[in-house]
Amino acid sequence: MIYCISDIHGCYDEFMELLKKINFNENDTLYVLGDAIDRGPKSIETLQFIMQTSNVHFLIGNHEKMMLDYYDGNDIHENWNTRNGADPTKKQLKKMKKEEVDKILSYLRQTPFFYKVEVDGQNYRLVHAAVDPELSTVDQDPDFMVWAREEFFEKKGSDKFKVIFGHTPTMNWHKKSCQPWEDPVHKDKICIDGGCAYDGYLVALCLNDMKVVEVKGPDKEW
Repeated sequence: MIYCISDIHGCYDEFMELLKKINFNENDTLYVLGDAIDRGPKSIETLQFIMQTSNVHFLIGNHEKMMLDYYDGNDIHENWNTRNGADPTKKQLKKMKKEEVDKILSYLRQTPFFYKVEVDGQNYRLVHAAVDPELSTVDQDPDFMVWAREEFFEKKGSDKFKVIFGHTPTMNWHKKSCQPWEDPVHKDKICIDGGCAYDGYLVALCLNDMKVVEVKGPDKEW
């Protein structure tokens, strides 16, 4: 089976519970759509599990991009900060050896911003926040892919593929529900960010049968 999960935000225990719930094994494939880090208490454990598990594929979210910009000296607006939930991750990194931190940074620098996936004849683009349907694959703007919201999901996407994304908690559309949101007009995009770090749920979407499995997040907002 092929699964997608997004916006774990350091909620490692809930992540492990969700993998058990879907009976994730070596025959399955998991795509994590960015924002494994920040807000929650176990960002490094989450990243290290992803790095060490060959059938888990990661892509960059806005929080990983902020972290990389910080370490590469490109965080000119100081976005990786307390307001954006960086403190727990910074605290963990400060306790690590330099070579361990360098290994994580090297992994993230080689991590893509999106994946192309075909399941049962349906083409998907997996991304953290957005894909610009008017641009080719090579011309996509990394900032748009990790930060965009309304300028993406309020417009028609592509007729050639369906976009699976996170970044915007689905409570924005469903109010109290954390179920995935599918564009009701164009049917060309699905959001799976259940707001785990906001007293919501961590959600797994199976692309083979579109079934949804969820685990309750911490009873607090990080």
